[in-house]
Amino acid sequence: MKYVLSAVLAALFLAGCGEDEVELVKNYTLPDFKSMSIGTAIEGSKICKSVTWSKEENGGLKMVKMVCDVDVEPINIKMKESKVERFKSSKQETINTYLDGVMALYESKAYDMQGLLKLANEHCKLSEAKFQEVLKTKGKIEYYDENGLVDCDDKLKEELRKENSNKSDTTIDYIIGNLKRTVYYSQITLDQYDASLGLKKSDNDAPSQATVELNFIVNADKSVSLSDKFKLTADGKEDTDSKMKPQNILAGFYERQ
Repeated sequence: MKYVLSAVLAALFLAGCGEDEVELVKNYTLPDFKSMSIGTAIEGSKICKSVTWSKEENGGLKMVKMVCDVDVEPINIKMKESKVERFKSSKQETINTYLDGVMALYESKAYDMQGLLKLANEHCKLSEAKFQEVLKTKGKIEYYDENGLVDCDDKLKEELRKENSNKSDTTIDYIIGNLKRTVYYSQITLDQYDASLGLKKSDNDAPSQATVELNFIVNADKSVSLSDKFKLTADGKEDTDSKMKPQNILAGFYERQ
């Protein structure tokens, strides 16, 4: 009976030590992250929907693994908003470049830069049918395809000719060519733009599930170190190309808005 009692107490003691290792890590404050303990930073962050802690041994080292089930919805919303803003900015920059080329040749005072853009959009349209046909043939849209994907009625040329009667047909055609490109970029959607680069829709889909794994070493003196071992996954696939370091990932948990 005495032996049995001793064995039970020993088992409980060992189990307690395992729990203590997890609690030790959670309550530990790293020298490089003194603002709060590891557990407070991770469990108090908005990054995770849930956090799982478990103890492990690796080559004699006592370790505690933290797995964060990432709350992807707010991240995906921010990523989409950022992508949309970058797309709008890039579109406007390209439009302005082509309009500058138009204004260098357009001498009439009937239209300013924005007036010409409005005029072009009134008389020209990006052809979805032609866009899809080129995509099917080439898999992407190249620079020399852009003009041909925009159809303009005769009124655009008549309006430009009326205000620039001294210009040659070559010059007028050049102006219209640049205006077609402004129409292309002013009317193209984000999905069309991605497709024009050869990107499939799945390439831009945000992950529906993601996890972050960090590992902490429990040293013999009860101090804690961040291990170089970490893992990032999205929809069950590990990101093996990540340039991030575990220190950068951990720092994200310490950020507070």
